[in-house]
Amino acid sequence: MTPQDLVQEVGSLFTLPDAAVRLMERIDDPEVTTQALTEVIQTDSGLAAAVLRMANSAYYGLPAKVGNVAMAINLIGHRALRSLVLSVSVTRAFKGLPADLVDMQAFWENSTVCGAIARTLARECRLAQADDLFLAGLLHACGRLIFFARRPVHYREILKPGLTPQQLAAEERRVFGFDYAAMGAALLTAWRLPPMLVTAIAHQLNPHRATAFLQEVAILHIAQDMAAATASQLKTPQADGEYIPGFEPAALSTLTLDAASLPQVRQTALLEAMEILEIVNPRATLIY
Repeated sequence: MTPQDLVQEVGSLFTLPDAAVRLMERIDDPEVTTQALTEVIQTDSGLAAAVLRMANSAYYGLPAKVGNVAMAINLIGHRALRSLVLSVSVTRAFKGLPADLVDMQAFWENSTVCGAIARTLARECRLAQADDLFLAGLLHACGRLIFFARRPVHYREILKPGLTPQQLAAEERRVFGFDYAAMGAALLTAWRLPPMLVTAIAHQLNPHRATAFLQEVAILHIAQDMAAATASQLKTPQADGEYIPGFEPAALSTLTLDAASLPQVRQTALLEAMEILEIVNPRATLIY
């Protein structure tokens, strides 16, 4: 069995909405117009509502309300629009998993924290594609959902409280022959998402093996480790619990970042994550 085999098994179970697929096909065209993107977005009321929620969020802090999708797209920009549309679409794609199988709220909280940390680290490194790094973080663990959907009995047997991402991946490789990182990369390849996302997710646990997108891989590697220790503080973002890094030290060297900056990265990301969840998944019940 390979990751590609499991992706084929899920078939149409986990697919992106048509509007998202059409947007991905057009958004990187330098000649695409705001009107063309607006027409695509408006075919999906859920995506249109999310775009308006983002434009009117405290993140942009505008004094006047943004009332239409075209204005929102011009404000958000194409990179952030792609990230938002894929974020909403992916949470919708995995919506059908039974609650007794996986706690989807906890899953998306962890994923959103990872995305927020990845984006904050990208900004610290002055990378232009910070919004794409958010998406990498949001999708970093989506391979686990394939295991939940197609091999639930075996997967439940290897899940134990307190496992680190590295330990869980080792158990997955022992049972299935590959881990959630490889599974997620296979899914994103099938969805025809950008190579950077596929590479970052494939090598999130072993950045030393990457041969391309080295900074992006290093950022996701650090972000997933920080998120595993941080997401539980989402409801109490002022918490100052000790974080003991479990990532490869060389990843931090790749980014020329100081470890002393990581506590502030955590705090900034936690505050952003709460707001992002309200945009991407407004029905999430968070206690502040």
